[in-house]
Amino acid sequence: MRFFQQLIFILIVSTVLSLWLPWWSIAIAGFLGGAIFHSGKNFLAGFLAIIILWGSMIGWTEWHAASDLTTRVAQIFSLNKPLLIVVTLLIGGIGSGLAALTGSYIRPKKKKNLYY
Repeated sequence: MRFFQQLIFILIVSTVLSLWLPWWSIAIAGFLGGAIFHSGKNFLAGFLAIIILWGSMIGWTEWHAASDLTTRVAQIFSLNKPLLIVVTLLIGGIGSGLAALTGSYIRPKKKKNLYY
């Protein structure tokens, strides 16, 4: 349950932050999600959240754009269009996943009392 809460939190915060800040603001959202929720799968939550967010943004832009910007950018980097999308999603996902993992290391783990 905490995994899905963390995933939704990172999705919402990174969407809001991306309205005013550059693309790397996804790391801030991932860090906050990892520090607040501290689920067992922090990297996966940050990774999937940004892949879902950026994938939907790419799909929305491709569907409604009048020009084929993705193809032009792919030609600049000498890639085909699907490979450019996969590379973009991987870069964003790894950045947010590592930020979420780093945020989870901020909180100390609870120590168990081993008194007999």
